[in-house]
Amino acid sequence: MSEKQPKNVITHFFENQRGIFQNLQDLDLERNEKRLRKVLEDENVSLKYPVPPFVASFLLWAFFLLFPIVLLLDPNYYTQSSINPRNFVAYYAPLIMTVVIFSANQKFLVPRCIFKKHYLAYFVYNSLLIFLALFLREIVFFLLDRTPGEGVGYFFSTYCFSFVKGHLSVWTIISFILLVVLVCVISVFYNLIVRQVLRLFFAREQKRSELQYELDFLKNQLSPHFLFNTLNNISALIQIDPKRAENSMAKLSKLLRVMLYQTSDKTIALKDDVDILEKYAELEKLRLDESFDFKFETKLEDPNIQVAPLVAMPLMENAMKHSSNTEGNNFAHISIVQSGNTLQFTAENSNCPRKSNSKSSGLGLTTFKKRLELLYPDKYEYKAEVVGDTYCTYLKLLLDSSSN
Repeated sequence: MSEKQPKNVITHFFENQRGIFQNLQDLDLERNEKRLRKVLEDENVSLKYPVPPFVASFLLWAFFLLFPIVLLLDPNYYTQSSINPRNFVAYYAPLIMTVVIFSANQKFLVPRCIFKKHYLAYFVYNSLLIFLALFLREIVFFLLDRTPGEGVGYFFSTYCFSFVKGHLSVWTIISFILLVVLVCVISVFYNLIVRQVLRLFFAREQKRSELQYELDFLKNQLSPHFLFNTLNNISALIQIDPKRAENSMAKLSKLLRVMLYQTSDKTIALKDDVDILEKYAELEKLRLDESFDFKFETKLEDPNIQVAPLVAMPLMENAMKHSSNTEGNNFAHISIVQSGNTLQFTAENSNCPRKSNSKSSGLGLTTFKKRLELLYPDKYEYKAEVVGDTYCTYLKLLLDSSSN
């Protein structure tokens, strides 16, 4: 019981911290994405010249290896008599070997051994790298220390891995092994972090792709739905009033032309979207009698502010379609008010709900609600209610004023 409790406490602690780390990770990614967008928006031609990815790594390692030379040449740290080839080799030999071992772990050993759980192979390969690094160190120091009479035989019989000339000590071997162990630990954690960041990045991109696919699907679904309803109206007018049907078809042609060229983007100017709604209302009015009370009022503080195209079209359609009442007193009052980054769409119409068992009924409102969730998550307010004989809908959007 006592063994399980500490494990539960540790697990509980990390689970509590998971949300905090997740938020920090998301904030950091968003911050870096904003920086990247700013860089990509830069019009400087030199920044757009293609550069191979390895150049950045090369410059980083070059700085890492060359910067210590400044310290070695600084008289405040070393006297001129201490600057000699042996000192450079004594400093750079373990440094370069450490870089080689880190690169080998980073590129090959950690992905192929640690992540595939070949721990023994990982230990064996790094032991071989340690031995090879120390052996190369022995060769370099032998070439610096040797006298004319000391050849290859002397190197293997007396010099290599011995303490005869003070080039090697037990502490040298221990310190190098500890350094390699530290490098291996850093390599493992570095790979884990890189993999986690890449996994998160691809997950975000996949989510964006899925959302974009669904948005495109919903937009393509919305336009045929609108066209289907309008053509039905014109078809009904052909038998009753061919002249009005002809005028309706001409107006529909103009409206479709506007929708084709202005709603293909993610956002359009609010004034253009309002113009589409108004043209649609004019088409709908053609099938209604003259007693129909229609009002379309707009108050736009910034007509050029961007909004998702046709986002309020389903509400406009419902207000016009379901306002026909056999008892008379038919009306539809539309109000669009924009102030700052707030857009309010209000529709009031005579209540005459359609009764249909068709599975396709309500397609416009279903699409409308899905688009709101995708386009304006946590940035919209929508409600619909029946007050007496009046059906009221209200939509409030928080627009992105920076996209203007």
